[in-house]
Amino acid sequence: MRVRVAGEERVGQAVDLRSAAVGPSQLSTALADPSAEWIDAPAPTPPHDAVGLLQPGMELDLRTALAAAGRSLGLVAPQAAEITRLDREIASIEPNSPDLRAARHRAAEAGADVAALEEQVARTSGRLAARREADLPTEAVQAKLDDLTRKLTEAETEQIAAQEALEQAEAAAQAARDARARRLSLVDRRENRRREARAWFLDALAEPFERALASLPGDVAPTPPVGFDGPTLTGALAVARIADLSTPVVLVDGPFQTAVEARAALDAPVVLASV
Repeated sequence: MRVRVAGEERVGQAVDLRSAAVGPSQLSTALADPSAEWIDAPAPTPPHDAVGLLQPGMELDLRTALAAAGRSLGLVAPQAAEITRLDREIASIEPNSPDLRAARHRAAEAGADVAALEEQVARTSGRLAARREADLPTEAVQAKLDDLTRKLTEAETEQIAAQEALEQAEAAAQAARDARARRLSLVDRRENRRREARAWFLDALAEPFERALASLPGDVAPTPPVGFDGPTLTGALAVARIADLSTPVVLVDGPFQTAVEARAALDAPVVLASV
């Protein structure tokens, strides 16, 4: 790790920046940013999301943090293969809902047009018959009837097409609903497998977690993670000690007097910072 602050350069695995004008959040952000020009360090690994910034009162999902720590050590939960398969299957499902409202509107409009033209054709046919009975000229009414009949034929064709489009849209909408239901079912199954995997890591790392707690300064009794109810910072320090961390963790107000002491206790590169 190489840090350049206020014209000074610090190099090593244990750096104390408590007196520097740089905050812990700024440090943590810079460590995760490969374009940061004032700090050089390896790219963060998943455990850093949980324990990259260690400070009193921090939030910690111990199960998730331990799972990330376990993976950094190369441990693989029995559920990993199924979770990967479910991830792929979920990503492949993309429900595509059609515009059912537009299809319904088109079908309704086509039906109304046919009904209106049928009425006009019937009325004009009546007029034509009346004129024939009265022996009156029928050319104009016949032409009107022919035009209406042609329009009715076109409207009926459109009605058939609109109804077919509506049926296709309704089928597509049902398929989309089925796909969404299938996707939700897969997501539920994946979340169940993830919970099982986190529980597996919790059990697999129980003893290392107890040993890590025992090695830390303070009066927290060594307990397995499932029963741990101590300060979140202490739990996070134990996770940091277990995990394989190449990027420095930023530690604020920890139980260590020096950066070297923290580096040795956590078995990880450390930057001490102050708020």
